[in-house]
Amino acid sequence: MKIRKIISAAAAMLLLSGCSSVAESVNSFIENDANIGKNAPAVNGTIGDIEALNEEAAKTGTEYESEEEKAAKAAKKRREELNKKADEIISQMTAEEKMGQLILARMPSSPASEMTEYQYGGYTLYGVDFKKSDPEGITALTAEIAEAAKISPFFAVDEEGGTVVRVSAYTQYRDEPFSSPQLLFSRGGKELLELDTEEKAKLLTSMGINLNLAPVADISADRSSYIYPRTMGQGAEGTAEGVAAIVKTAAENNLASCIKHFPGYGENTDTHKDAAHDSRELYEFYNRDFVPFEAGINADENKTPAVMVGHTIYDMIDPDIPASLSPVIHEALRDKLEFDGVVITDDLGMDALKNYSSEQSIYVQAILADNDMLCVSDPETAYADLLEAYNSGVITDDILNAHVKRIIIMKLQYKIIK
Repeated sequence: MKIRKIISAAAAMLLLSGCSSVAESVNSFIENDANIGKNAPAVNGTIGDIEALNEEAAKTGTEYESEEEKAAKAAKKRREELNKKADEIISQMTAEEKMGQLILARMPSSPASEMTEYQYGGYTLYGVDFKKSDPEGITALTAEIAEAAKISPFFAVDEEGGTVVRVSAYTQYRDEPFSSPQLLFSRGGKELLELDTEEKAKLLTSMGINLNLAPVADISADRSSYIYPRTMGQGAEGTAEGVAAIVKTAAENNLASCIKHFPGYGENTDTHKDAAHDSRELYEFYNRDFVPFEAGINADENKTPAVMVGHTIYDMIDPDIPASLSPVIHEALRDKLEFDGVVITDDLGMDALKNYSSEQSIYVQAILADNDMLCVSDPETAYADLLEAYNSGVITDDILNAHVKRIIIMKLQYKIIK
């Protein structure tokens, strides 16, 4: 605002209010007019002074960005940097090395030598691996394997707490097993979950483990269902609160999470033993089952967790194939939840999948469905099938690079790749 406008306004105020001084009116007007701004000159400033300020304000308008705008710009810059770094890494990889990144293999008997040969994306450790070792032994093992890897691998474990504890089941790692998230949430809400997750993350990362295949984001109201003991025992909002707390706290302590089992296990039977069917429509998942997954995905703006897709068959969505092999289910995850992170299959050796590998390799089907990593117990067969599909053109360079890029970006986010 120019000074002559200020004085005109002040004069009008003087006539109306009987103010004893034009200076007082001008000062009052300046103090109360948001257009002047906190750096406005005193009333004895020249017109040139004020015009210069007006011009400077016009040039530096972005100085007044909201905190949300600043955060969005910072996030965009981070994404650009991660994309650039990932592209640089991928450009130096062979097709065979890229293929290896797609496999999250069960820990074999000779893990370092197999890593040297196949360059797997990571290994999953199970109870037997911890039972026969101790913290020092596991630390040495992960370090040896990492030394053999060109791209630092994921070291994954199922340490949910409660009925699924691969590490804390043995007293050489912890005096007693970690409690179930359901029990912790019922006794102390998200605050107790955060304390538990922090301790868990410190234990796992101290041994080189960087990916926990948890938390369970499934919702079940049936106490007799297979998945119920592993859930939060809450509805959509309560489960979302618990899942977000676990994912964020783990990320703050350098442990990546894998949220499971998309699109929601519900009250279905155990897919380890047989096929499970769910008769719900897709829209029924939007306000219930998807809510905890979305909360976990967005819990930390700087670090994206992985999402595990289960093997249940959703009869009203894709009745002919389990979720882990279904492009329709993955489309819902990518589009409805806007998830562009790493998608991992549940173990492809489960009995729920035994009837789906006759026409095409189950491993190839899983990649074409839009999974990024395959959780497998027979990694050599998986690798051979994927490589054959690549050499025959079934898996293209575009498909392969897209999956590998998500994996590399996640490893960069969690500083697994430094």
